[in-house]
Parts: sequence; C-alpha cells; structure tokens
Amino acid sequence: PATATDTGDDSVAITYSAASGSTFAIGTTTVTATATDDSGNTSTCTFDVTVVDTTSPAITCATAPASVEATSSAGAAVSYGVATATDTGDSSVAITYSAASGSTFAIGTTAVTATATDDSGNASTCTFNVVVVDTTSPAITCATAPAPVEATSSAGVPVSYEAATATDAGDSSVAITYSAASGSTFAIGTTAVTATATDDSGNTSTCSFNVTVVD
Repeated sequence: PATATDTGDDSVAITYSAASGSTFAIGTTTVTATATDDSGNTSTCTFDVTVVDTTSPAITCATAPASVEATSSAGAAVSYGVATATDTGDSSVAITYSAASGSTFAIGTTAVTATATDDSGNASTCTFNVVVVDTTSPAITCATAPAPVEATSSAGVPVSYEAATATDAGDSSVAITYSAASGSTFAIGTTAVTATATDDSGNTSTCSFNVTVVD
C-alpha cells in the first residue's frame, strides 16, 4: 500500500482508483493513490499495474474429412469441419486456415493448417489432411476399324488407322497406347488391336478393333 504523512493529521486516509485484489484488464492500468487529511487537503501518487497474456490458445482440429473422388483434373471441392480454440485471455479466438473449406483441392493429399490467434498475438496450430482420389477409369472409344487392305508382300502390308479418343474426370489429357502401332506392317489375316487409355492416377480402360489384311 501507499503511505502518507501529514503535519496536521496522524492518520491520513488513502484511497485508490482501483482496489488492490480487483481484476485488471490485459495491458497497463495506471492506478492513482490519493491521500486526504482531516482538513480535506489531498496529494496523489501513481503506479502502473501490467497484466500480460503470453499463453497461446488451445486449438483442436476437427476430424479430417473422408477421401473425396476427383470431379475434374483440378481435383474436387471439399468441405471440412471447423477447428475450435479456447484462450485464457480472449473469449473469441480468431481461427484461419491455409486452405478454405469448400475450395478445390488437387488430386492427392493436401495438409491444411488451422491457426488460432488471440488478441495478444499468441498463436497455435493444428493440421489435418484433405485427400482427393481418382479411382475412375477413363472412358475410351475406338475409331471405326479400317477397311480390309490387300497384302503387298508375304509379310502383309503397312496399315494406318484412326486414333482412339479418351476422356477422364481427373485427367484432361489421357495417354493412349496401342498393341500395334498405326502405320506398322500387319500380317495377312485379322489382327486385333487393343487401345489402352491410362490416366494420371494409373486407372486404365481398353477398346479393341480388327485390322484385316487380305491376299
């Protein structure tokens, strides 16, 4: 407590602008002590009471969402549950995310970080994974088989054919391979050609057509 002496008062009354033991807000509060003698004369002194918040919030991430199937080559829109946070010095802690709920996540695993920041700037984080998968096979269509071709030698004849086409939800440019290349030499008789479409996730689908060489 403050102390006071007075030539005309053996016991000077002292009051405070904020009582000792009361709750002080975070930050610095100036307390004024006022000494008043029996004749009403006063004098004051001041001191600061400082309350700090150096404790980070406690944050808890919600359970990670289940894997989501890609809807395009960009991935898929995924929503997730909100994180929660508590703090001794802030009744409403702000939470931000490295990637927003409902935004488009790429195929694969994306780590999302939630950050809780209290009014004093203390921060804490938690993380969870958003997984977008592509388990859907491409849709492939073979072109019409070429008309029969006359052999030009005992080996047969080179035959060209139209390319197959393929589409895929998770791959904008699907690779297509063939069991026998267009323009290569096909033997006399009927050769089945298989076209295989493979997307970026390794999913495949096939179609087939016949190349016929006659003699």
